Amino acid sequence: MENKETKKKRMIALIGSGIFVVIILPLIGIIIALLIDDLLRLPRLLIFPVNLIVAIPIIAWGFFWSLWSNYELYKVGEGSPIPRKDIHTIKVVTSGPYKYCRNPMIFGYIFLWIGLGVLINSLFLTFGISSIVTLLLVIMVKLWEEKHLKNLFGEEYEKYREKVPFLIPRKKKSFASSKL
Repeated sequence: MENKETKKKRMIALIGSGIFVVIILPLIGIIIALLIDDLLRLPRLLIFPVNLIVAIPIIAWGFFWSLWSNYELYKVGEGSPIPRKDIHTIKVVTSGPYKYCRNPMIFGYIFLWIGLGVLINSLFLTFGISSIVTLLLVIMVKLWEEKHLKNLFGEEYEKYREKVPFLIPRKKKSFASSKL
């Protein structure tokens, strides 16, 4: 049973990382993208209000996947996305969005960046920064996180990894319902 102090630390980490990843980083990205768009005289993507009509469902889709995956990590995995020893996820999560892909948080985050680019009509944010963010996250997961999870959870994670795609969700027989 988890004590109140650990639960409090997990919640603070979740909120703090959420503010950083969903507010601070995108604001920095928006500023950089607008500067580069102006510097390179890049055209706008869509006319107003078409950009809003297109952006809102993309952003909502991204938030849905990101929030759902964080919820599953917190509730089922009894941890957080922060790999700190005292608050990291302590159980392999194979339910919720994790039955469709191993990195649903990243999947959703990519849509958030693309949607923001469409929302502010930035060609560079929509394609450039979104691609850079995707590449950096995939490299981080491949070089560090997957090894960390294998060390932490061993064979249980390896079996999950063999059955569930890396990033692009697909409807498949649930890992949670299959035999280990």
